[in-house]
Amino acid sequence: MDEKRRKLAIWIVASLIFQGSIYLYFDQILLAPTSAYEVSAATDTVAGGKAYYSRDRRYTAIVKDNSVDIYMAARKEPVRTVELSNNKEVSFFRWLKDRDLALMAVHEETGATSSVTLTQIHPLGAEHELAETVSKLPRGSKIVDVAFSTATNVIYMQVQVSTNPEQYRVYRTDANRDLKRVYLNASKIGRIAVLYDRDTLFYDNIAEGTVTARHGDGSWEVVSPPVGKYRLVGVENNVIYLARLNAQGLATAIYTGRLKGKFAEERVLATPMDVRQITVQELGKAAGK
Repeated sequence: MDEKRRKLAIWIVASLIFQGSIYLYFDQILLAPTSAYEVSAATDTVAGGKAYYSRDRRYTAIVKDNSVDIYMAARKEPVRTVELSNNKEVSFFRWLKDRDLALMAVHEETGATSSVTLTQIHPLGAEHELAETVSKLPRGSKIVDVAFSTATNVIYMQVQVSTNPEQYRVYRTDANRDLKRVYLNASKIGRIAVLYDRDTLFYDNIAEGTVTARHGDGSWEVVSPPVGKYRLVGVENNVIYLARLNAQGLATAIYTGRLKGKFAEERVLATPMDVRQITVQELGKAAGK
């Protein structure tokens, strides 16, 4: 083998090893199937930002517009600071529920467009913090929610691209870092959620008062009951939680069901509530689960 072919072979082998390492990292470390539910949203408002607690409160992240300060609770001392440049801001932060790792979304304005990035954050810092960036979005765009399953290794990012009127897009990526936009039958959507063991995205169409399941093969179906208007509360252990709305758009009852199954009233709320105040976790606490 001459020198030119030998170098080409070495380059190909190195590329394959690099790509394989990225896939294994996503598949075996970042998105390894150790939990049926993914993230913790436990937060408190603190001076200058919000405090996000890791799964067992071992770490606390103080998230501000341009920085994230991570503290180790036992020693009450900072262990890491993530500083962003002045034109970048944090729009989303959550700890995973089954390990000490967080997801952070950052948006950046460049001229008339914006770019948004979703990255992973290790409390103590690590060499391989992978990130996905969506560029050339309308100015002001930012990631406002993320849904993924550790079993399917698929991540959905909800990006707000306009505030007046409210408009959203959803992007999908996976362990192969195949990033693409998911085209939906609605632009004004509320929450997003996924099934644990299937590549199925749920989202609510606020304009219509319906909740839709969009499957990985591109097919979709309205899953909310045909009578009344509903919003998505969340999905846990493949159980879908919906909120039935009154004429004022407030939640009056919680319905539960599964894909391809019927939904039944699970409880009536004592007082009509803003759906944004209702989470699956809070429903579980109220039920003593």
